[in-house]
Amino acid sequence: MPPPNTPEEGLISTTTLALRPLVQGESVSPVVDLRALEYESEIDENLICPICRLPLVSPMITNCDHVFCQKCIVQAHNLNPVCPVDRLPLKLVDETRTAPKIIHNQLDNLLVRCPNQSHGCSLIVARSLVENHVTRYCDKTLVPCPHPSCDKTVTRRDSGKGCLHYNVKCEYCEHTYEKADLEDHQDNQCTNRKKSCELCETEYVRHKQDEHVKECPEAEISCKFAPFGCTSQIKRKSLSEHARLCEYRVVGPVGEQMAELRAELKALQEKDQLKERRIKFLENKGFSVPTTNTSEGIADISLPENTAPTDPAPYESRDQYFLSLFETVEAKVERLSSALNEVEGRHSVMLFNETLPIKDQLTEIRSTLGVLGMHVRWLMNFRLQERGRVGTSTPNMSGSLVGTQDNNNDPTLSRHLSDTIREHPPRL
Repeated sequence: MPPPNTPEEGLISTTTLALRPLVQGESVSPVVDLRALEYESEIDENLICPICRLPLVSPMITNCDHVFCQKCIVQAHNLNPVCPVDRLPLKLVDETRTAPKIIHNQLDNLLVRCPNQSHGCSLIVARSLVENHVTRYCDKTLVPCPHPSCDKTVTRRDSGKGCLHYNVKCEYCEHTYEKADLEDHQDNQCTNRKKSCELCETEYVRHKQDEHVKECPEAEISCKFAPFGCTSQIKRKSLSEHARLCEYRVVGPVGEQMAELRAELKALQEKDQLKERRIKFLENKGFSVPTTNTSEGIADISLPENTAPTDPAPYESRDQYFLSLFETVEAKVERLSSALNEVEGRHSVMLFNETLPIKDQLTEIRSTLGVLGMHVRWLMNFRLQERGRVGTSTPNMSGSLVGTQDNNNDPTLSRHLSDTIREHPPRL
């Protein structure tokens, strides 16, 4: 009996699964079944779905922070509308969302084996790239037969050989098979597919004899110093020992250096040929090619839009012609790139010139605010000092009354200090 709240195959209808929309980017009929992939290393427990116990596919996270495969949580919710982990009530549409990007990145970086591993593909690739590999590059992927009237499939490697769906006889067992299936038959099914090597007595598949000869330890091969004069034929298993005692081993390092120099010379020759083709292309376009003494560079040449070459057949081959077209497009792209850089520089200068007055105005406003603040502080300090003087110079009640009457009768007595300040305010 399956554990509670887990999806059982056959209990959930396809119409129920349609209640929850698919995550963006998930294909309705994926080419590669991510659940059936074989992973290269052990998977982190945090990336395992609690329901199907497989690495997450289109992960969804609930409000209670539990992550499930999208299809698993939909099927489990249809059986019981609770979270499969903590058993709390769960609303599928309102309380679930796509898992964070970091979880998707971790899942995409998992290393998996090609689904066509059983057919001979041994590539190990990131999970995010496995579908692209299978649909575009894997030689073992089945593709439609190139013949228009044939509705069968062949491997991508054999798609360029035409229709292979015709009967042929196996040369080892005399049985009849289709040409497209003959190799698989000779590898795995043919009763006479194995043969014993006469040298090392190792069994190998008959039609892969050439591959075995390249690896047979008893096969005789030439010494690695044969290009320098060694004529010995040594068994492959004794080759390293012979190389250690070979008389021509002293010239080995020199020969390796010469090989490196030859490779560098070949690369320089290819570059020289490329430059010659470019020069020929420019000459055929009617441009004057600058010499080393001219001050203007080739980058200053402006290629016309629809200028026909003066020579109707200026190229040695069709490849050179297409190469010249590619170089023309490349030159135009370079000019556009330089123009974009120039426009970007102009915009930067314009933006800088427009922001300078704004900065000056902001500086002026800050200085004005500083002066106003200084004035306010001076006035407040002066007011506080004035109040302090009034409080200390007040006599008792009787003396103050008499003094006030005398002051009123004395016209020569100076007025109150505040009146003087009102008439003659101080200057800062």
